[in-house]
Amino acid sequence: MVRKLLLILIFVGICLLNKLDAQQRCFTTEYYDSLNKKIPGFKALFEANQKRLLSNRFNALKVTGTNDTVAVVVHIIVNAIAQTKITDADIQSQIDVLNEDYWAANADSTRIPVSFKPLFGKMKLTFMLAQTDPNGDLTNGIERRTNSITFDPNTFDNAKQYSKGGLDAWDPTKYINLWVIDFGFTGVLGVSVFPGDPRPLNLHGVVCDYRAFGRTGTYLYSEFNRGRTISHELGHFFNLRHIWGDDNGDCTGTDFPNAAPGDDDTPNQADFTRGNPDTFGVGKIVTDICSQTNPGIMYQNYMDYTDDSALVMFTNGQINRMQTGLTSPDRAPLLNSIAFRPPFIYTYDARLKSVINPAFNSTLCSPQFSSKIIVRNQGSSTLTSVVINVDLNGNVQSVPYPIRLDFGKDTTLSLPLLTAATGINQIKIYTSLPDGNQDQNVTNDTITSTFKFLSTLSLTSSYIQDFSVNIFPPANWDIRNPDNDMTWKWNSLYGANGAGSAWFNDYNNATNNLFDDLVMPNFSYQNKDSIFLKFNFASAVYSNPNTTTIPIDTMTILISKDCGNSFTTVYKKWGKDLNTTGSPNGYTVEFFPNIFQWRADSVNLGKWLSNTESSFQISFRFSGNYENNYFLDDVNLYTKTVPQRLKDQGYLIYPTVFSNQVNIWFYQQPTDVQFINVYNSVGQLIWQRNFSGNADKLIPVDLTGKSAGEYFVHIGYSDNSKKIVQKIIKQN
Repeated sequence: MVRKLLLILIFVGICLLNKLDAQQRCFTTEYYDSLNKKIPGFKALFEANQKRLLSNRFNALKVTGTNDTVAVVVHIIVNAIAQTKITDADIQSQIDVLNEDYWAANADSTRIPVSFKPLFGKMKLTFMLAQTDPNGDLTNGIERRTNSITFDPNTFDNAKQYSKGGLDAWDPTKYINLWVIDFGFTGVLGVSVFPGDPRPLNLHGVVCDYRAFGRTGTYLYSEFNRGRTISHELGHFFNLRHIWGDDNGDCTGTDFPNAAPGDDDTPNQADFTRGNPDTFGVGKIVTDICSQTNPGIMYQNYMDYTDDSALVMFTNGQINRMQTGLTSPDRAPLLNSIAFRPPFIYTYDARLKSVINPAFNSTLCSPQFSSKIIVRNQGSSTLTSVVINVDLNGNVQSVPYPIRLDFGKDTTLSLPLLTAATGINQIKIYTSLPDGNQDQNVTNDTITSTFKFLSTLSLTSSYIQDFSVNIFPPANWDIRNPDNDMTWKWNSLYGANGAGSAWFNDYNNATNNLFDDLVMPNFSYQNKDSIFLKFNFASAVYSNPNTTTIPIDTMTILISKDCGNSFTTVYKKWGKDLNTTGSPNGYTVEFFPNIFQWRADSVNLGKWLSNTESSFQISFRFSGNYENNYFLDDVNLYTKTVPQRLKDQGYLIYPTVFSNQVNIWFYQQPTDVQFINVYNSVGQLIWQRNFSGNADKLIPVDLTGKSAGEYFVHIGYSDNSKKIVQKIIKQN
């Protein structure tokens, strides 16, 4: 028993050590290594911005360093259980940590060794949770979204976008954005964005695992429970590097790149520090191959990987570097923001909070629509009336509404019926005359939106688009690009049966896990037996097309019957199924197809479309992962008249005399079919398929390799009285 208990204790100890060894305090360096590899030209542009920023050091020190205040917004994106654990008080505790650490007012600064005391730096920067949100409303600076997404080092940027399960950044020129997420078991605690990063500012900010956020929560890792992960990551945000210079231990790196002589006041350090050396005595001297004598390395520095209990200081040089970072075009606007103060309350202020319909960049199926809007009383006086003005393509109408709203309350209003023009429409909706008075804050009165109305085409026999004409997207087609990045384009040189095609240039698209839709016109039809979609495509995969361990470019075809509000997937292929090059390996040069590298493909839409449809659209969705190019051509949507016998008896088995394959065709969706069995003439079961309401309308039965002779098809239904048996004959 004692031996068994000892083994358990040893096992637990090993697990705990493995956990600590696996924990990676910061992923910022690895993040930028991946950006340098994935985005052409990124490294050169980033380094040029950095040099330009650091060259301004002396001017920067003259204008910063006073008691500045910045507004902080905290976006919490975790599951329901974690949401209850991370209280507003826990979030405030993190803000308190930042103010103590950056003002050099942390009580545990007593741990700083005497030799490092003269280097102890104070930034004089105050952090406050925002009190005014981007719409001018009062806020506590905390935004929550409950979901069970676990992010990882490849997907944490998704936390910065609502469309990908996260929360969008608040204006990054007015707020420091902190995203608190679940990094799962990846071991990563935090990651940040440097000033000078040329990507959109809405990606700038800090992402932190919730178990290293704040200092009062019961959910915290015991080693990282003093809020120092955010102190570390905001160091990167203001342009600090890791104290060991990320040089792989050869002592040649620096944590002060592009610095002026004398700026670097941190000891040279070979590598990061784990744990807390103070466990063996506060202020314990630790040396390494880069700093071999007293005072040794500065493992107490916030930019090391030591446990929170050991991290207690920035240096004067680091403070100077961060103050310089604050003068960058990315960070300087933060000092002009007053979002940390509560909003000014006017007497008369009617705010147009949102437009529910039509949504921005939406597509309407019908030309007539009724807008719905949300109005908020932002003024101190009770709002009893407001005028709503609608400008649709230059035609203006104004409608007074009697309402009753106290301060901070909302109401939803339905506007009169409007008629859209075919194509792109511009609509501007704005409030005026709250209670018959001049609105005292016109900055929140107006929302301008763009939307499309695409007329519905009647599908008689077929519709063909070969992309041979330089109009893109073609008439009544649409492109949906939710991330406003690279998207579908027209290619004039390459086509399956002539010049011209639609293509997605993913070879030069350095993004992952994003998608773009090329949407066909809205169609209607009546009394059509079957609907089919055919098309030609050419595609290559940069990676090994057989891989299953990394994201691969994917083509998905979807059907919508409600003008794009919801979709059903009818086709999905990736990897080797999209590789038309003939090469079994990755295609590592940019792909442009020759005439032999096109492939025809088709989808029977009968499973999803009935005999009559008043409205449906088909979308070609390309999900890119920086692989290679995809080309689409000769899109053909057509109807087919079925044999009268199929209509009369509801099914058709054909051909009854065949060589290798026989087909079983149902007129209506066969939701009650339970099985299809094929027996030979002596009663042996040679082919079988079972169903649970999921049978297709057309089911091929391949008997290749079977001997010639008589066979019997048995179709079983949930209603035994409907059982079907039919003889078929296989020829040699």
